[in-house]
Amino acid sequence: MMMCKVHIFLATLALGALLGACSKNRLTVTQAPRPAPEAPALSEAPVERDPNVIVDFLEYSVRRPLSHVFIPPRALRSWLGSKVEAYNPTAEDDVVNSSWFTHRNGKRRMTRDEVARGPGDGTGPDTSGTWTVFRANKEGVTPGFMLQDAAGVGYLVKFDPPDYAELASSAEVITSRLLHASGYFVPECAVTYIDPSNVRAAEGLTFEDPLGRESPVGDDFVQELLRPVPRRADGKVRAAACKLLSGTLGPFDYEGMRDEDPADSIPHEHRRELRGLYVLAAWLNHLDTKQHNSLDILVDEGGQKRVVHYLIDFGSSLGSAALRPNAPRDGVEHDVDLAAIGARWVTAGFYSKSWERYRQPPTHPAVGFYSADLFDPGNWKNNYPNPAFQNHTVRDGYWGAKLVASFDEEQIRAAVAAGQLSDPGAADALTRAIIARRDLTVAYWYLRVTPLEELSIEGSAQAPILGFRDLAVSEGVVPADGRRYEMRFDFPAARIRTEHVREPRISAGGEGQLELPGPPSDAAFWQELRSQAIAKQLAMLELRAIAADDAPRPRSVRIYLLPVEEAGYRIVGRAY
Repeated sequence: MMMCKVHIFLATLALGALLGACSKNRLTVTQAPRPAPEAPALSEAPVERDPNVIVDFLEYSVRRPLSHVFIPPRALRSWLGSKVEAYNPTAEDDVVNSSWFTHRNGKRRMTRDEVARGPGDGTGPDTSGTWTVFRANKEGVTPGFMLQDAAGVGYLVKFDPPDYAELASSAEVITSRLLHASGYFVPECAVTYIDPSNVRAAEGLTFEDPLGRESPVGDDFVQELLRPVPRRADGKVRAAACKLLSGTLGPFDYEGMRDEDPADSIPHEHRRELRGLYVLAAWLNHLDTKQHNSLDILVDEGGQKRVVHYLIDFGSSLGSAALRPNAPRDGVEHDVDLAAIGARWVTAGFYSKSWERYRQPPTHPAVGFYSADLFDPGNWKNNYPNPAFQNHTVRDGYWGAKLVASFDEEQIRAAVAAGQLSDPGAADALTRAIIARRDLTVAYWYLRVTPLEELSIEGSAQAPILGFRDLAVSEGVVPADGRRYEMRFDFPAARIRTEHVREPRISAGGEGQLELPGPPSDAAFWQELRSQAIAKQLAMLELRAIAADDAPRPRSVRIYLLPVEEAGYRIVGRAY
């Protein structure tokens, strides 16, 4: 009976793989790049959200996974690969700048200084005078404070855990720099050094205990909270100080929409920016990517109100778990991973994963466990399931991988330098690990698509040529020699249809050219063509890279061409 169930399960997986391979590339074709849509103005401020952390954890870690066990059709749909593509890609398979994401390093290479500075001017808090605590809490091992610096600017200040100086504060700052440069909205964060003798309690400061009871506190209480924080040789304490954002509306959910915001019209689990964030979170081991580590902000620009969506709290990223270093299991399994638990139970403990056999300890306490050793870019897991991450497709992964690939070593070193690690060896080890995980990320996703970019039409109307850059070649994932493509060209209006394998000459930088069948030159054809709807005028070029024997079969890229009498064709869209 058990063997029969195993055979049925394997057959189901095989069917799912077949259906996934047969899925079509979908595209909305336009004749010109779409401008960023105008966001409808808000008539009034949305209601602030305050979801319950425990309820959120139980929903995604327990209830939903169990529903796949007790409601078999849900498991079947999951196995069959019933994911839909993201709702908001453009005709170029990208996203427009919006209140969720704005193109930065992926479109215009940022300077080293720009990456190191992050959002804002990069100066950080004013530490020349007294810090005033106006809110304090004690959770876990280290305290969290909301303070005003000497200039009266408010900051959320987070300290490193005892025995692991610089661990969480450096992770907070470095990850925020790289996510900002990628295009996401993050608060201004900087490493700062605070003299505890300059920290004072604000008048009327209260402290809330775990039972919700508030009591007034003063300077002595603040000093007691600071007592466990690691001290430097000069007596100061190190912290990550993140500038407080005004107009807060609570976190956004990674699923559904905010009903009160007319600009929030795409379900979050189907947004390319949030699905593609999976790739960057995996690269940076940003484990705590849940809705409570996001924040919607109401901004007023010239009398027009809109909501901007921020990512916050990166203390559980890179090698840091905020209160301790990460363990080898982090990033391989969810905190409560029912699939892994079930597998171990069914196999009486014989089932195991690579992290259980891993014995390499962290080299630097300030870096923690952050390595390429156990990193699987396509199967990385954060602390608990994220709906947008669960819905990501290969196209979303490729989009995110291009953002990761946009960072060179100099930019990564600039971001790491902003973390102010005192040990040069620790900074170098962290930099090398980020680069190694970048390279694994790029290789993983670039082998799963046909990554042709910088498309152009050259040559003449009678002999048009497609110019392109193959990113897998330019990034060194595959060699230029022997790179071949399955080519299908379909031009129904001209009754042209060809299929063959092409091996163009490609430079080491990935630049290549492919000759295309030209449209007919007679006037009668063009007169007839112009009388048809745009959709019936189009030609479609499909290219699929031929993979090496040990590589996965990649998705093709479909390039949509509008015939143009003067130049042969004009590219109007593509999808991977």
